[in-house]
Amino acid sequence: MQFLTVLRFMNIGAFLFALLARVVWPHPVTIPALPLVPAPFFDAIAGVVFTTLLIWCIRPVRAFPADRELIEDIGGWLALSLVTLGVSSMTGPPWELVWTTISFISLCLVYMKIQYHPRRSPWMRSPFSVLLAWMSTMLLILPFRILSDFQFTSLFGLSEHQWSTVALILAIIGGLLFIVIHSDWVFGLVLVWYLIGLFFNERLGFLQQIVTGLGIVCALLVCYYIFYKRQRFFRQHSSKSSST
Repeated sequence: MQFLTVLRFMNIGAFLFALLARVVWPHPVTIPALPLVPAPFFDAIAGVVFTTLLIWCIRPVRAFPADRELIEDIGGWLALSLVTLGVSSMTGPPWELVWTTISFISLCLVYMKIQYHPRRSPWMRSPFSVLLAWMSTMLLILPFRILSDFQFTSLFGLSEHQWSTVALILAIIGGLLFIVIHSDWVFGLVLVWYLIGLFFNERLGFLQQIVTGLGIVCALLVCYYIFYKRQRFFRQHSSKSSST
């Protein structure tokens, strides 16, 4: 129990550091007008990220043995992810990419521990689905920001517009595969929100608009299917439990 208490205080401290670094101590950055940078309203997702993480960190777990086991299994990986996320907000490129990558890898370990925990609650993964999707968009944008800062207009014979199109297609395909493999409709909703932000950023070419629109439709359909399948499973499980 003492180890669990230490972990919970460590997670809360790391959360507060990440929040303050994002809101109070951010490194001043001028974001260039890149095709993969969404419209400003996409930043509202940060409020969802920190709200759900706060609830996860402070919720009572004394009466839930499975949740206590999960927190102990995660160990210090969540704190490491949040601390490095905060450091990335305080540093500029290119170090921002390094710290964000470390945070992302740590978060992936947390996500996988939750995903394969035998007795996790259904909602335990949701805050990290939102955070993982949000950080995925950051890692998608950061390399293009750094290249723009160093005045790169082409790479390997491809223009910035062509690279953006390739990255957008790969991101949508990868996101859809992630949603299907992990049955994570929450991740999918954040992906949809990002693509909507792209569609309205007024910087996409015609082909990119088509790709983005198709991505929104496909992600919504996949999310609906997974959500419907999960709800049907829960209804069947509850009906069997009540009948017995």
